[in-house]
Amino acid sequence: MNTPETPLNRRPRKRRKLRAVAALSALFLAVCAGIVGLVWSGSWWWLLLPAVTAAVTHRFLYRPGAVPVFTFHSVSDAPDWLPWAPDISLGSDLFARMLQTLADTGCRVVPTRELVACRREGRPLPARSVVLHFDDGYLDNWVAALPYLKRHGMPATLFVSLDFIDPGAELRPSLDTEDPSDARPLQWDGYLNRAELAAMEATGLIDVQSHGTDHGRVAVGPRVVGELTAANWRNLAWLQWAAVPGNKSRWYLEQEPAAVPLGSPVPENLPSLTARRWLDGRRESEQEYRDRVSAEFQRCRRELGEMLGKPVDLFCWPQNHTTPRARELALQAGFAATTGGWFENRPGEDPSLISRIHVGKDVLGLPCTAADAFYFRAQVAVGLGNYYWYPALMLCQATRSMVRLATKLLQRG
Repeated sequence: MNTPETPLNRRPRKRRKLRAVAALSALFLAVCAGIVGLVWSGSWWWLLLPAVTAAVTHRFLYRPGAVPVFTFHSVSDAPDWLPWAPDISLGSDLFARMLQTLADTGCRVVPTRELVACRREGRPLPARSVVLHFDDGYLDNWVAALPYLKRHGMPATLFVSLDFIDPGAELRPSLDTEDPSDARPLQWDGYLNRAELAAMEATGLIDVQSHGTDHGRVAVGPRVVGELTAANWRNLAWLQWAAVPGNKSRWYLEQEPAAVPLGSPVPENLPSLTARRWLDGRRESEQEYRDRVSAEFQRCRRELGEMLGKPVDLFCWPQNHTTPRARELALQAGFAATTGGWFENRPGEDPSLISRIHVGKDVLGLPCTAADAFYFRAQVAVGLGNYYWYPALMLCQATRSMVRLATKLLQRG
């Protein structure tokens, strides 16, 4: 049974994978037994075994009707300014190949609003429908992601945090800048400003929605889990964000911590919207937590809505971490749907809960664009309900684990 602070679990996704693996294993064993039986006895009747097994297992391995929501973050050819770039940033060439994969496989990219509306009304979407999300509001979404989306006419939802909207007021160059007199070089670092958000909305392809205010984390107890050092303070930037009110979009330009000095203890922590914080030697009460989080949700809807001149009714949880209690507060604040699910966005599921699939790179544990593109192709197939592709994903994941283990051993040796 979930306690109020227990995250939504991943069991639905794990169960799907286990069922698919069991079905694939049964099919493989049946094929092997059929071949051995044929060779041993010379009787073709042995081939009935794999044929019958294939007919039985197919219902577990092919279940169309799922709608995968693919989540991107940064699309950049110079992502080094971002400490967590290895986990979330794709090169523009790889991103272009992924969009081409969607086009080549006959996928229909639909807006998040259409997905939510169809599920709310109990209507299935057209076959091979997929949804695209972008989190955090990085400038490179304007520079590189939008131009490729425009070439394919593919819509996407962009989730931004209020405190990370850049205060600048002019459009910066992008890959499809039409003004030949604009000789400014492309800028890859930083976050989107209001002008760029408005311009993206104006294309009719981008729907800007809420990602909270500060993408923050909070201390949840007195236990110390580390120390702030010159090597880790950027990866632990949430400590600085929590200590500095107001706009944080240019935090990465600081050469040293601006608010919490090196040597400071790092407390045990969780995303701020899903946990009761530890402050002044005590944990905030349940009512204090609800008041704080509800106020943040209201601010997100009000300020972002005023900035964009439209209703803001979709919410994306920072780090994709949520709880039943936090989702209840988000829905009470007026959001029609939030992310954080581990299902498949099928009719009959909770229409207010959006399940997503993270898109990354270096799936083999080392740079290989061809492998990354192939892995995404497998993600598309599995996301649409074709679980015959699970072995491809598992093979890449196993290779990545072995490469990382070998790398660690070499570093120690």
